[in-house]
Amino acid sequence: MYLSHPEGTATYRNSRRWLAAFAILNALVMTGITLPHSQWPDSLSSQLYLVLGMLLQFSVLSFLVVLLTIALAYVLRSQKYYAAFAMTLFTIAQLIIITNVKVFSLYHFHLNGMVLNLLFSGALLENIAFSWSMWLSVGALLFGLIFGQTLLLLLSRKLSQFHQFTNRHHVGFFLTSYIVLQLLSGCADAFGWNQITAQNRYIPWMPTTTMRSSLEKMGFEVVQSTEGHNLPDTADGLQYPRNPLQCNTQKPLNILMLVVDSLRADQLTAEVMPNSFKLRNQAQVFDNHYSTSNATRYGLFSMMYGISGSYWKPILAAEKGSALFDLTTENGYQHFIYGSSTLTFPEFDRTIFSSLRNQLQQGNGKSSAENDLDITQRFITDLQQLPSDKPFFGFLFFDAPHGFSIPENYPHRIEPMLEQVNYLELNNDYDPVPFLNLYKTTAHYVDSLIQNIMEELARTQRLDNTLVIITSDHGQEFNEMGKNYWGHNSNFSLWQTKVPLMLLWPGREPMATNTLSSHEDLIPTLLTEAFGCANPTTDYSTGYSLFNLPGNDRGLLMESWTDRAILYDDHLFLINPLGGIDAVDQNYDSIDDRELPPEVLAGTIEHMSRFLKVK
Repeated sequence: MYLSHPEGTATYRNSRRWLAAFAILNALVMTGITLPHSQWPDSLSSQLYLVLGMLLQFSVLSFLVVLLTIALAYVLRSQKYYAAFAMTLFTIAQLIIITNVKVFSLYHFHLNGMVLNLLFSGALLENIAFSWSMWLSVGALLFGLIFGQTLLLLLSRKLSQFHQFTNRHHVGFFLTSYIVLQLLSGCADAFGWNQITAQNRYIPWMPTTTMRSSLEKMGFEVVQSTEGHNLPDTADGLQYPRNPLQCNTQKPLNILMLVVDSLRADQLTAEVMPNSFKLRNQAQVFDNHYSTSNATRYGLFSMMYGISGSYWKPILAAEKGSALFDLTTENGYQHFIYGSSTLTFPEFDRTIFSSLRNQLQQGNGKSSAENDLDITQRFITDLQQLPSDKPFFGFLFFDAPHGFSIPENYPHRIEPMLEQVNYLELNNDYDPVPFLNLYKTTAHYVDSLIQNIMEELARTQRLDNTLVIITSDHGQEFNEMGKNYWGHNSNFSLWQTKVPLMLLWPGREPMATNTLSSHEDLIPTLLTEAFGCANPTTDYSTGYSLFNLPGNDRGLLMESWTDRAILYDDHLFLINPLGGIDAVDQNYDSIDDRELPPEVLAGTIEHMSRFLKVK
């Protein structure tokens, strides 16, 4: 029995040489379909990168289809039907590319799992009427694709007769070129060639490559920003805000944000944070508040922009700062921006604080606890030197709970307490109490620093005109679900995403609410209530004012480095890359009888595309 072609291996391989040409021709067609729907850049280098990058991306995807063709023929023992298999698979591939072009024109991002789920859910049937003319158009499209594949097959067979290159030669060449493309993309990001990196948005499913830290370690001078550079190609794909802000700030209110890394909602108690807890009686408290992420990058991003973390890449490419700081600068605020650790990775100096990057400061201590103390003392010194009639915006990002760090001989310890964290020992049988108590002790320490700041505000008679905001970027888990989850950035349960939010707003009555709220709601609140912006919040946010929340029936999009979920009706709907949606409860146990309403998914996709634009 022969697995190879009966005429011999060499002849058999020669009989498949047309596959490489077939793949390349299909890649050219995919490029031709997609390129006209991309925004054509101004510079020649950007144009070359866009065209070649798109061609190489589609070439690699086409060769993957070829591999699938070969595997299918081998499994079915039908190697003489290579042409039929290849034509069928590439017809499907071209149909996906055409669908992606339509999706990109509607939603301004490429076909992904969420869109697939929307297309195949009830929302599609509710919004699209499949008339006979539409079915006729679909049929004509399929006929055209099959006819086109037939022509490409004939052409590829003809071309394969005029060269001696094998399929391996073609694959090797294009894979090498693709690797070079990724290296170029990484270098462009590191050296600030934003007109190059901006084109990645238009190349379907182009992975993000970053090499900043690696190149910096190799001795290259990595550009930390592109201040002063012209970024026309980059910003053209972004429309944030959608319309110019129309604001009338009568009397500037000092704003002080005290953000504690990894502080989850249940730590704001009389035992753990007694000083902050006492403030509840004077504050506006949101007891059902969620971060938009289980990670710092997206949690802070949404907090300071009022939009979902899905906008991170286009905002970073455009180096577009938060609209909040356009207003504080316009109104003559003094800015005090302190991070216990660096604010340059994640790249908040090129996103949130892009317009203030020269004013960013970080702690000078040897540990998170020392850094927290250092930025507290320096901020208090700043206040002492600031004229009383000068408005200020303060942002302090504490790190002790994230770094599990307390000062040596700290007097208040919650026992039994772990002295040092050994992550190798953590497992499902590990006793979490000592570890959790260390975490609580670090929160107690930061609470004492917050108290020092509040006392200074009172001493300088600034409490009556200073809005103080106490919150966190995300939570922290200690295996509460019994599923061996520790820390953050691993799931979207309430332990990792539910955080405190307390506002001390001068002139407002104290209140507490259990209405669902999100980090996306903070910026709409500040812009409407503190700066008197008359724009609808949809001009600059996907959230609502905290004082005009819609209720608990909203869906909250959550992002992480690799995953995505929607919180709805106190359940989590986990979205996998292939479009499947799995419902789980807050203990991450699967639920079979829960489905995400199509209108909630459609609304989420609209939020993700609201501030993007195409041609």
